[in-house]
Amino acid sequence: MEEARGERALALARMEKAVHRFKQENPGTQTAHVLSLTMVELVEKLKEGSLSPERVLYSYMGKALEVTQEVNCVTDFIHGCEDQLQKLKKQKEKGLLYGIPVSIKDHIDCKGHISSGGMVKFLGQVKEEDSVIVQVLKSQGAIPFVKTNIPQTIINYDCSNLIFGQTLNPLNHQKSPGGSSGGEGALIAGGGSILGISSDVAGSIRLPSSFCGLCGLKPTGNRISKLGVISPLVGMTSVTGTLGPMARDVDSLALCMKALLCEEMFRLDPTVPPIPFDEEVYTSSKPLRIGYYEGDGYFQPSPSMKRAVQQTRKLLQDAGHTLVPFAPPKIDYVVDELFTRGIFSDGAAHMVDCFKGDIVDPNLKSQFNTYKLPALVKRIFAILLKPIYPRIARDLSALCGVGSAKNLWDQHGAAGAYRTEFIAKWRKLRLDVILCPMLGPAFNHGYAGKLFAATSYTNLYNVLNFPAGVVPVSTVTRADEEELKHYQGHYRDPWDKRLKERPKDHIMIQQQLRQLLPEREVNPSAALALLGGSAAAVVVWKWLGKRQIQKKMEEARRTRDEGLKKMAEAVQQFREQVPSAQTDAILSLPLLELSKKLQEGSLSPKTVLYTYLEKALEVTQQTNCLRHFIPECEEQLQEIQRRGEKGLLYGIPVSIKDHIGHKGHLATCGLVQCLGTPMQEDSVLVKVLKRQGAIPFAMTNVPQSLFSYDCSNPIFGQTLNPLNHQKSPGGSSGGEGALIAGGGSILGIGSDVGGSIRLPSSFCGLCGLKPTADRLSLTGMTGPVSGITAIPCALGPMARDVDSLALCMKALLCQEMFRLDPTVPPIPFNEEVYSSSAPLRVGYFDTDGYFPLPPCMRRAVQETREALQAAGHQLVPFSPPRIHYVMKLFMKTFFADGGHAWLDVFTGNIVDPTLKSQVNSCNIPRLGKKLLALILKPLFPRLADYLSSLCGMRSVKEMWNHNHEIQVYRAEFIARWMELQLDVVLCPVLGPAFNPGYAGKLLNAVSSTMLYNFLNFPAGVVPVSTVTEADEEELKLYRGCCNDPWDRTLKQAVTGAVGLPVAVQCVALPWQEELCLRFMKEVETLSRQRRAV
Repeated sequence: MEEARGERALALARMEKAVHRFKQENPGTQTAHVLSLTMVELVEKLKEGSLSPERVLYSYMGKALEVTQEVNCVTDFIHGCEDQLQKLKKQKEKGLLYGIPVSIKDHIDCKGHISSGGMVKFLGQVKEEDSVIVQVLKSQGAIPFVKTNIPQTIINYDCSNLIFGQTLNPLNHQKSPGGSSGGEGALIAGGGSILGISSDVAGSIRLPSSFCGLCGLKPTGNRISKLGVISPLVGMTSVTGTLGPMARDVDSLALCMKALLCEEMFRLDPTVPPIPFDEEVYTSSKPLRIGYYEGDGYFQPSPSMKRAVQQTRKLLQDAGHTLVPFAPPKIDYVVDELFTRGIFSDGAAHMVDCFKGDIVDPNLKSQFNTYKLPALVKRIFAILLKPIYPRIARDLSALCGVGSAKNLWDQHGAAGAYRTEFIAKWRKLRLDVILCPMLGPAFNHGYAGKLFAATSYTNLYNVLNFPAGVVPVSTVTRADEEELKHYQGHYRDPWDKRLKERPKDHIMIQQQLRQLLPEREVNPSAALALLGGSAAAVVVWKWLGKRQIQKKMEEARRTRDEGLKKMAEAVQQFREQVPSAQTDAILSLPLLELSKKLQEGSLSPKTVLYTYLEKALEVTQQTNCLRHFIPECEEQLQEIQRRGEKGLLYGIPVSIKDHIGHKGHLATCGLVQCLGTPMQEDSVLVKVLKRQGAIPFAMTNVPQSLFSYDCSNPIFGQTLNPLNHQKSPGGSSGGEGALIAGGGSILGIGSDVGGSIRLPSSFCGLCGLKPTADRLSLTGMTGPVSGITAIPCALGPMARDVDSLALCMKALLCQEMFRLDPTVPPIPFNEEVYSSSAPLRVGYFDTDGYFPLPPCMRRAVQETREALQAAGHQLVPFSPPRIHYVMKLFMKTFFADGGHAWLDVFTGNIVDPTLKSQVNSCNIPRLGKKLLALILKPLFPRLADYLSSLCGMRSVKEMWNHNHEIQVYRAEFIARWMELQLDVVLCPVLGPAFNPGYAGKLLNAVSSTMLYNFLNFPAGVVPVSTVTEADEEELKLYRGCCNDPWDRTLKQAVTGAVGLPVAVQCVALPWQEELCLRFMKEVETLSRQRRAV
């Protein structure tokens, strides 16, 4: 610590020397004028040349030295700022932040400097490169010049650590500047910086802004890149942190956001949604509909903060805006269960570890002492305190964490459900924005650590992942101080009132228990008889349970059959009315041609719908692909004909996968437990399809629990491949694959978490696209196990050609989607990218080194590579790193709880034969799996790793570390991609179609598709060939890579596939679906040309 303080002193001395040198070289320089300018004015003068970047930089350096001497806010001088200054002189183009000095929060990496996090363990770790945000700031002409102080561990809203000490509030040295961006707040408020970059996971931008009288913005979580930012809570995904700006006025924040949201940011970190700043929205003067509240029901705001909302509300009302009362739902639940239990879901184990080898800062001792209490002690204290201080009791209970992987997934699911509920309430009131209080005014030193839960006003918007900003509107008055004397807060709230009734409740409960349990001696004979009767009752109960299951399944099948019968009757009726309908001609039309004829009126939506209904009936009789007919399709037909406007999918019949919600219909996931509960409303995706004129007409079959790439469940049976009934159609979107490949649908919507769109597309000879996970809304989609956020699910289209996928994506990526689900990044379809003909730089590989695919699939890649090269594209060998390691991480993610959550879905269900192998593996006790893995490791390492993955993880702390490993691998993969300057990647996909029953024995064979779920990259499949006799002969020589049972099983799974489709996989970086589709189109065109020769 002494060494770090010494280095800080030397850095500030260098900074002072640089300022002194500038003043000597430029005598008479007036800094006061420079420091008085707003950032917008300053940028204008810098760009026109009336101010030089040197004068501005050294003016702010001098002021920063002055401020830090008073309040101790600067931890390091960024010596590279003078190099950046020289670079600016040479640059012809002036960026949006040309010549603006920017201060950087301590834990954001700057090349050649440490990011301490206020902790000893990070000292000495000099960063080798700038974080992405610093690189972007520099590209826009900004000059990062100092790093600012933070609290120890960053998880506190005071600003003190034992390395660099306590930062003071420049407006009142007896007060805290807030935290964790307190150094930024103090420096900017003191005039030593005009713009600062900070972070926020619970209010760490907004609280210092409130305490120091600044403007601060916490953007949506992934709006700005977080690459190159250290955190003590690595791998924690329950609550979303983000980076954002702090400044003296809102225009400065807007200019900073405009500068950051640029192509350079999206290039350096392709995981950031490429959404530029919308100047039109920012400069709009349209009146707003504003929800407001003065208190959240959890922590009563201080009088001055409540008055600030009241006064602002009146000002807004007078200015012509509409103000609507809004009550955020269940804030006590949000703070305790979603925020505190979320951020400390590991029982604060990570936080306690942070202090190893460190001395605890006095401001954190209260928090630390609570963190390090054993979970049992916390629970006991919570029980004891509950009658007296229920809020403190709940907070202690939340600090115990979640305890298991399954509980963590449930917690993630609960946060998602709350977000949906909050958005629904917002939408119901038709709000544009919300006005609400902030925690403040500035605290006395040392109190933040004792009032961690007081951040309810800020942490709500981290839980929701909504953008939120702070604006100073007033100052504390003497009247506020007087009113503060009468402030009662939670000490006189309903909890205190209920305390008086608590003893009565206890007495009444005891009296009721005495009545229910009369005091008498137990007769042993009677007890034995009761025990025997209980055993018999259990047997009868189990039999009745099985019988009930059978009845439910029979009822579901009967309902399905009745629906199909009605569908057949409707088709028959139409045939009688329109006997001349040319069904073959309609069915032969590609989607684009069909759409054109529907739009121009040469075909009617009614004729098209009934033509596909008839064909779907025929296909399902052969393959058992339909799970349910949607009779409301006829109502939708009437609706689109009444509408004046024709959407992009006007009149197109669309099939949807079983678990994508449609109002009034089941989403079964192939499970008995999901029967009997119809969806209350359409999923967002179905709503958007209908809005675009499409007609959802059928729901398709899926494997039991969805976690399989076969397609069979005990309720609706096995779906067959229409190209060969002895083969599987793949899964879990196998019903979609079979229906479309059989000609019974022209467009389908599937889902993909490990290959569930791409594998059926490969097996059935279709085109299918798995987009980046959040590109399409998932709201209204169900699943048997929710809350697994580390590897997200994606919805996407399946069709007969690539143009159909592109049209579907274009239709779905519309304002209606973004309005119905504001969590979806508003990125419309980029037609220019899709229709481009520029040569591509294509990385390629034909094996991932983990599961070598059959000869025909590797041949497909090789032939496609040659065709692309001949067409003028540049092909570059690419080797995906460490796929063995990735597969272990992938399996461990889904079986983090040892498979218990997945096994639970089979409770009260009959296990489908295709899943028995997987279920049996999961059912092995943990110790048994460990021993088997140990025994098998020398002989069959892949099998051993699989069994080891099924053991799961013992703690949430381990899960967080696991999540961090995933993030690190993604960054490594992207870095390799960028190093080779690739546009796209060509690679194999699992195939050809399996014989039924083999998918359950070869779960790990999905490495070729799983990788892109793991990375969250868009990936699509295109058929390019068919299996030949030569392929079948070569298959006989297939040995795989490990010569283990999986290699032999794969060989058996794909035999007898002559004539079946062979596909390749096309991949792009996140959010580049249009480029992925453009590449797929190129592959499709070249393969068709080759086959036509």
